[in-house]
Amino acid sequence: MPRFSIVTPVYNPPPKALKACIKSVIKQNFSDWEWCLVNDCSPDPRIRKILDRWASKDSRIRVMHRKENGGIVAASQDGLDMATGEFVALLDHDDMIPKRALKIIAKELASDDAIDYLYTDEDKIDPKGRHYDVFRKPKFDPVRLRSQNYCTHFSVFRNSLLDEIGGFHSGYDGAQDYDLILRATEKARKVAHVPQVLYHWRVVPGSTAGDVHAKPYAYDAGQRAVQMHFQRKQISADITKLSPGSYAHQFTASSSSKNISPLVSIVIPTRGHSSKVWGVEMCLVENIVSAILKITNYSNFEIVIVRDVNETGQMVYPFSVPQDSRISFIEYGQEFNLARKWNAGIISTRGEYVVVIDDDTHVDNPEWLSQIIGQLQFSDIGVVGPMLLLEDGRISSAGITMKPKPTHISRGKSSLADGWMGVHSVARSVTAISGACMAFRRSDFNIVGGFSENYHVSYADIDFCMKLAAHGLRTAWTPRSRVYHFGARTLGTTEDTRDYAMLNSRWGRFIGSDAYARNNA
Repeated sequence: MPRFSIVTPVYNPPPKALKACIKSVIKQNFSDWEWCLVNDCSPDPRIRKILDRWASKDSRIRVMHRKENGGIVAASQDGLDMATGEFVALLDHDDMIPKRALKIIAKELASDDAIDYLYTDEDKIDPKGRHYDVFRKPKFDPVRLRSQNYCTHFSVFRNSLLDEIGGFHSGYDGAQDYDLILRATEKARKVAHVPQVLYHWRVVPGSTAGDVHAKPYAYDAGQRAVQMHFQRKQISADITKLSPGSYAHQFTASSSSKNISPLVSIVIPTRGHSSKVWGVEMCLVENIVSAILKITNYSNFEIVIVRDVNETGQMVYPFSVPQDSRISFIEYGQEFNLARKWNAGIISTRGEYVVVIDDDTHVDNPEWLSQIIGQLQFSDIGVVGPMLLLEDGRISSAGITMKPKPTHISRGKSSLADGWMGVHSVARSVTAISGACMAFRRSDFNIVGGFSENYHVSYADIDFCMKLAAHGLRTAWTPRSRVYHFGARTLGTTEDTRDYAMLNSRWGRFIGSDAYARNNA
């Protein structure tokens, strides 16, 4: 079993809260730990007395009293320098851990020698000791971590990894743990999540647990931490603050800091059908093509329209789109099979990246394309989808969960609200996304053999995401790209029992559970 060094910088906490924190560690049913407490010149003389009294009672408690106040980064680094354990656990001076915490974490670490960083679920505790706001976190998600320090408590690091990355860095006071987690996960061999509440975040006056606006400097520091993460990844993006603690990535219309915009092939399957949208009768494919041409700020794209033709080669529903050298057509005269239409269109394209998008969609934000293509700059991401909107602006899909069965996340909820723990406002990993609009690399499409044509109407998009996952590539969703999806206007339904049977035969072991959708929606 590993040995833990608990690191706690201390600066003037309420004495009662500090005592409760100490007792929660003393009561651990796992005994192989040391506690490195650094008193950063707390003005209240009672703090020094409390720390010294407990240190005299238990030799595992080691206390340093700084001669001058250095701030939380300096005090945290002092604690880290004191640590001799194989693993370092970060605990704030007024929070608590349940008595089983270290034992459960030790068991998880002992199960895999490659784990270099581990985090747990958490909740909050009010001044009366009542627990609330349980945060059941997803499995490790570097996409979400770039937007939000969702890992935060309880964080446990391999000490040698912290040595490798240089410990805490100055200039990130208030977000020092966020910066540390970003750098650690960039280098960690394996990140583990323990899906149990093993940390109680105490709400006290002036803490971010009770008031997210309490420490505005912390969110400035978090913004810098994310910006540096992108620089280390050599990816160009502007990092902007959302609600306190959350950040948006505004990708430029280029694929990297080299300012090169690769060709994107946009594939649109269509029958040329018309329908009433927002009270106006319109040809759906004419509408989406015109919108793409008019509004998209990513200029290097081509559009391939896969149009239905009858046995004589005539369009089933004649339509016309603007004359543009970027537009080409593929004739499709077989029985309806959406996966086959996608494949036919993609095979004829030239782009490094491919976007498949339904004809019953609409775009009205210029960055809809650059923001989904931007996510593909991360090599571990295989496919990206936007926030799909219903006709009235509510969410149509914020990704797809497999629990209890394939379901669109947050369908019908407000697209203007952040959602629980900001889940509607930040990019994140999901199990799958809708083929109504998805982007991917041509090379990855080739690796997995394209879309499976064994599906007649539905689930080929989910199957595609699952195949990419089997190759170690994640599915990402981003609210920075928003696309209206008016629904199954052409066929009237997207359900087919044969297709679900096929999905179940291939991926049934994943249906019914979803590690990315715990508290997400």
